[in-house]
Amino acid sequence: MIKTKVTEMFGVKYPIMLAGMGPFSTYKTAVKVANAGGIGLTSHWGILTPVDPKTHKASEAPDARTISPTEKIEHDLNYIKENANDGAVCGCNIRVARFQADWPAVLRRVLKTCRADRDIREKIRIIVTSAGNPIPPNNKIKKYNERNNDDLKHFHVSPCLRLVENTFKSGCDGVVAVGYEGGGHQSYEGVTTSVLIPVCREAFPDKPIIAGGGFYSGQTLASALALGADAVQMGTRFIATSDGDFHQNLKDLIVRSRDEDTMICAGLFGPIRLIRNKYALRHAKVLTREDKVDQEKSYGKDTKFEADMLADLRRMGKTYGGDVENGAVLAGQTVGGIQSLPTVKELVDEIMAECQETIRTMYYKIGD
Repeated sequence: MIKTKVTEMFGVKYPIMLAGMGPFSTYKTAVKVANAGGIGLTSHWGILTPVDPKTHKASEAPDARTISPTEKIEHDLNYIKENANDGAVCGCNIRVARFQADWPAVLRRVLKTCRADRDIREKIRIIVTSAGNPIPPNNKIKKYNERNNDDLKHFHVSPCLRLVENTFKSGCDGVVAVGYEGGGHQSYEGVTTSVLIPVCREAFPDKPIIAGGGFYSGQTLASALALGADAVQMGTRFIATSDGDFHQNLKDLIVRSRDEDTMICAGLFGPIRLIRNKYALRHAKVLTREDKVDQEKSYGKDTKFEADMLADLRRMGKTYGGDVENGAVLAGQTVGGIQSLPTVKELVDEIMAECQETIRTMYYKIGD
């Protein structure tokens, strides 16, 4: 048994969290991770193409339709209520970027549903915000906790020590410190996990730190604990599971990819790490931080920017439907270490067994 600040805070068996992977759907994987002893996060929905209204898988059937992020999160919360075991710990990832106009409505729906349904409230124990300012959502979560005598935790994704400092100044309970190896939305800072986690731990010795970016195995979990993390979040590795939410084409692509097969591209919120394909090569030029800020400020005024943003979201729908050549395939450098498609439970059990064996092996390397 490995005990950390995160396992103690949430009462979970293992220091493993499913990463938020919006705009895609991760509700089934979230429940499986939680039932296996970790923390499972639903993701902030953003697919603009039609899906099956019951399963939310990409569909061209007559009854297929688009669904809103608020409708999606309510569906996910009800699924968690019905399928997560008693004592399982789940949560929600919500993007709070400047032009993520729906985030207040999504957070309100989560808090309202938790307030109204005790069964859901007991299973939703963490909100992880990302891609923006943590202060506005933190204020809302604090008010919810005060009014409902709850202890819903708020963590925020941060890619460098300066932003980790801002996260804790904002009142967050913990941080998800994500290094440059990670898949999906990235930062301009480019700090790798092996540097980020130790400097964060030195600066905040008593705060819960979840490490992200570069974790896919028991050995890498052991390395995170050695660096000072209290848990890891994994995204790419959980995509490549036999019983997860994602399309089989995406799972197969991850298994056959190598460590050199990802690249940093231009994304909606800044740099983004994708598997190299036709889409990625067309989006290889990354805007400077200054140009990206100017672009975000033009939201609501620049119709071309908004049209491009909608077009990118529709291409995400291609990926969700299994087109791994013309869609954006979000994945980290960990693709190089993934060669199998276990079930979620098999994966979690394998990682924990390997982690503990790695720690024992390192202990026996200490000489007199």
